Amino acid sequence: DWDPFAEFCALSREMSRAFNTCATGTTAFPALNVWGNQDEVEVKLELPGVDPEKVSISVEQDRLTIEGERPAENVEDVVRERTERPTGRFTRSVTLPFEVEQDQVKADYRQGVLSVTLPRAETTKPRRIEITAG
Repeated sequence: DWDPFAEFCALSREMSRAFNTCATGTTAFPALNVWGNQDEVEVKLELPGVDPEKVSISVEQDRLTIEGERPAENVEDVVRERTERPTGRFTRSVTLPFEVEQDQVKADYRQGVLSVTLPRAETTKPRRIEITAG
């Protein structure tokens, strides 16, 4: 049976995702935080219900991209009264404050939270230049 309300909700979710916000005014899925200091940046994403084996992390210069998918719940013979948990493919990209050492990036997934630690590239760290007189 064709359900125009379900079709409208799916279209609304896709439009919200395209504009990087949900219709409820919350942030894009997955929600993320970024912290940093002079030596590294840490990015944490909320990914409950996402298989970490199906998450892709890539770094190119000063850009971190995380892609994955949260599968839809297969519930039959019910009417959805409310749907706030987004499902489907997602991509989040973050511009970092500096380039990172790509071979030293670490990722850890615990209790539905993905933590990515990105150490600053040595070539971008400030250096003190000694002045010689004479």
